[in-house]
Amino acid sequence: MVKKSILGVTLLLLSGCSQLPESLQTAAEQPITDLTMVIENPQGVQGKDVRLGGVIASVVNEADRTRLEIASLPTDRSGRPDIQAKPQGRFIAYLDGFADPIEYAAGKLVTVAGQLRGSEIGQIGHFDYTYPVVFAQGQQVWQVKERIRLDDIDAYYRCLGIRCQYIHYGFRPGDATVHYQLTP
Repeated sequence: MVKKSILGVTLLLLSGCSQLPESLQTAAEQPITDLTMVIENPQGVQGKDVRLGGVIASVVNEADRTRLEIASLPTDRSGRPDIQAKPQGRFIAYLDGFADPIEYAAGKLVTVAGQLRGSEIGQIGHFDYTYPVVFAQGQQVWQVKERIRLDDIDAYYRCLGIRCQYIHYGFRPGDATVHYQLTP
């Protein structure tokens, strides 16, 4: 009984770590989460629910809404963009009202949930580009937390007869592991 309780609490805690934020919930059980599907079949996905994320390329506040240009990255089940992946393309997300350009600055990671509604013709540099347009009903800006683990210690044991002594020099240069975690 105790083992089952501990297992249940552990599973509950682990599922809470990867849970989708409330702001990214959609009416559809399985919204479109891959921008390549949208680019390959733009007419077939119009009006459908999407959950897309990526890196903010630009932010423009208009009179009653905010326009975000986002370089799309694949997202996981919890809506977090995969910062190790290559961009899939770009899309435009419109948010209702004013969005502070400091919070939604270029280079930050964001995920939006909403509906696909048409496209816009624009340019990336001198290249003409057709942007899919998402009218966002929810969004989440992600913070990147960096963890550095230094665990390769340069040490040895020196033995004279039956007596051994531990000698420690410290960490070896270059033996570090860096992990990135996205949090709301």
